[in-house]
Amino acid sequence: MTELGSTENNALARNAAEMSVQLTEQEKEICDLLDKVVEYIQKEDPSKPKLVLRIAGGWVRDKLLGHESHDIDIAIDHMSGYDLAQHVNQYLESHNYPVCSIAKISQNPERSKHLETATTTVLGLAVDFVNLRSETYNSDSRIPQIEFGSPLEDALRRDITINALFYNIHTRKVEDFTQQGVSDLVAGIVRTPLEPFKTFTDDPLRVLRVLRFSSRFAYAIDPQTAVAMQRPEIKHDLDSKISRERIGVEIDKMASGPHPLLAIQRIVGYNLYENVFRAPPAKDWPSNSGAMADQSIAIDLTRNVLDLCESAADSTQSLKSLVSFLPSPFAVTGSHVRRTLILAAYIFPYYTATAYDRKRVVPASYVVVRDGIKLATHDAEDVVALHVSATKVSAAAQKCLDNSIDRRTLGLQIREIGARWAMCVVFSAAVDMLLNKCSLEQATHKYRTYIKRVIDEDLVEAYKYKHIIDGKSAAKLLGLKPGPAIRQVLDRVMEWQLCNPNGTVQECELYIAKTISQDYK
Repeated sequence: MTELGSTENNALARNAAEMSVQLTEQEKEICDLLDKVVEYIQKEDPSKPKLVLRIAGGWVRDKLLGHESHDIDIAIDHMSGYDLAQHVNQYLESHNYPVCSIAKISQNPERSKHLETATTTVLGLAVDFVNLRSETYNSDSRIPQIEFGSPLEDALRRDITINALFYNIHTRKVEDFTQQGVSDLVAGIVRTPLEPFKTFTDDPLRVLRVLRFSSRFAYAIDPQTAVAMQRPEIKHDLDSKISRERIGVEIDKMASGPHPLLAIQRIVGYNLYENVFRAPPAKDWPSNSGAMADQSIAIDLTRNVLDLCESAADSTQSLKSLVSFLPSPFAVTGSHVRRTLILAAYIFPYYTATAYDRKRVVPASYVVVRDGIKLATHDAEDVVALHVSATKVSAAAQKCLDNSIDRRTLGLQIREIGARWAMCVVFSAAVDMLLNKCSLEQATHKYRTYIKRVIDEDLVEAYKYKHIIDGKSAAKLLGLKPGPAIRQVLDRVMEWQLCNPNGTVQECELYIAKTISQDYK
């Protein structure tokens, strides 16, 4: 367990000892309302057992940690979530409260929706309603047979103990049916509620959830849980039972989380890299494809990316900050850009390899992102762009340092990279530190020199530059019919523009008439 801030640590110890949750006024109002709804339902049909409602899972964990949470899941002991949501709306309407529509989320086991869930807004806060459940698995699938269950059965079927806590709305007490959740939260331990091998055999996706939550909170993984994660049978099941979309969701959350370095360290350290970032089949690798590099470079490169990005927020590292030197429209401190840089670092072991994609040969990293972890096509394109441009930007940055590059060459490179160029600068610096063993200070100096040159030459948005003469005008000057050949003419026009930033239309027309026309006589 990493060091928690003293205030948070003291609050956690106090809350755990008292089993208490501090409700906001809005949360208290919702709990009071749901308590009254239960009484309202009981009066309607006294012959039925009285409902017990609990807030389940992550909300309880986060509240005990002293964090605010807006992810309220109401677990119901013997009624469907949709039925209860309807009762809640009836009560709200009868007491002149605003009522929102109910969204019924149907079962979709492939996306981990094992039961019908109802979602609505209660007193201004989104709330999900679902009944307590038990799960029974067969050996061929991670999709369980679902039945109504007890609180203990529901707690035991969850992924880890710290996610298996309940908050009883009626008693206003935390309930720890595994008898380990609160103590694990205090000790900073991630473990499965049941014997870990059985837990992972039932649903191998829980391996990735162990990795995600342990890295998110920087908690230790229970030794028995760690051993079970690495068993060959579990690795096989990760490939055969889990959809790649679900793996991608977990990886996306790790890359976007507070400790992406710890996440990749554990994926590599537990020998799960190839199971997670699945490569194309051997038959899809061309004979001249590069080999997959050592997985450890994913760790080192992730560390470098974070060093370069996070130093911008640390005043003590201001002299090393590369990110803060980028022009403001291209700031790469946002969560989306940071996530993309981390994903590219995670996939970097594939950076020299190629694979067949239908009849094309493409970078293997493209196929890994698109098919191996099933992220969006634009994610695959971003990762490939970062990988491909890294050495090119490095070479250009070195020439800027040596003052041996002209405006035309620099501008053409930025046009080739496009709007990603600022992100590529940071990634290239991280790769430079990895492959060429330069220090953080050296990399920062080298790439700040590159950025300054781009700014001084007014090339920050070179990829947006429009041709001073359009294709139709160029074709007329050369006596050509518009067509593919004009594309090459326009490329030369852009090169002229980059060499002559203050050039006029008339001067460009003269260049076309005197120089380019010679190639078309």
